[in-house]
Amino acid sequence: MLTFRRVETGHDGDGRAVIRSDATPVRTVYAPNGVAVSELLWLDGPVRSVDDGRDRTDAGFPLEPPPGGASFRIISMPPPQRGVDTDATWLRVPGDDPARPGMHTTDTLDYVVIIDGEIVLGLDDGDHRLGPGDVVIQRGTAHRWRVVGDRACTYGVLMLRPDPAGPPTAASLQPRASALTSTARMRRLVTGTDADGKSFAHSFGVPPVLLEPSGPSGVSLIDFWQSGGPLRSVDQGGDADSWELDPVGDGICCRSPQLPAGMDVGDRGWHATETIDLNLVLRGRLQLALPDGITTVLDAGETVLQRGTNHQWSPVGDEATMWFAVMFAVTAP
Repeated sequence: MLTFRRVETGHDGDGRAVIRSDATPVRTVYAPNGVAVSELLWLDGPVRSVDDGRDRTDAGFPLEPPPGGASFRIISMPPPQRGVDTDATWLRVPGDDPARPGMHTTDTLDYVVIIDGEIVLGLDDGDHRLGPGDVVIQRGTAHRWRVVGDRACTYGVLMLRPDPAGPPTAASLQPRASALTSTARMRRLVTGTDADGKSFAHSFGVPPVLLEPSGPSGVSLIDFWQSGGPLRSVDQGGDADSWELDPVGDGICCRSPQLPAGMDVGDRGWHATETIDLNLVLRGRLQLALPDGITTVLDAGETVLQRGTNHQWSPVGDEATMWFAVMFAVTAP
């Protein structure tokens, strides 16, 4: 059975970095039909502290978080039965049009990453097949999903609800063209809406903001999206001019660090940011270290909710390590 492990860091009463919890989130459901859902973070509004967010105890999974808030869930869907008509394999949503099953819109900016298996994103311009490591920046456009292939598809989805009454955006960003050449293993699909209100793939390829080693080994860093500041609309954000650690304009960014197998980080890499970070391991094994000798190792599919502590990452084993990270900057009230 697929397990949903979440490690959560924080500080104790004396200000020391600690692991607060290491368990399956409260809102985790395994359905008899093979569907599994786990909610790893729920924010009721903009991040004002690294300790913001909670585990909901009420039943169900609301489609959208409150304005200024966010939800992060990992979802696993079983493969379609053989011989079933394609239209019958779209994931249905309440109130959708039977003539276009599953097509819907949400008032959210979504960061979606495929962990395992394959899935099709249906837009008005056609179907787009996605596999492990692919990332979708879904900007409030009409869309639908269907699993393809002969195994389950597991993916993570962060839904960000804009707050039109929030503070002005600090940085005006736009999505840029994909990198022409790269050894990066991850692709980004950015959705958009044309002048006729139809959804389409604005771009699909390697993101333009990335740092890569000159040889086959070394640290790689890929930026997938920067909101540029507190989110006020679903089509806000894009690509910065260069890579930097903190989210641009105290916004919300998503990215992927990648560490080569056997890398000895030594005393390097210790850092802390005034952010809430979601770190989902996609490939390999990843060690999280905190001060005072505290360590834990995560496997693919497991998550760290990192709350402003001083920490260090290092790869474990003989496989390169790759993970998907979302950073929420703490903003002033």
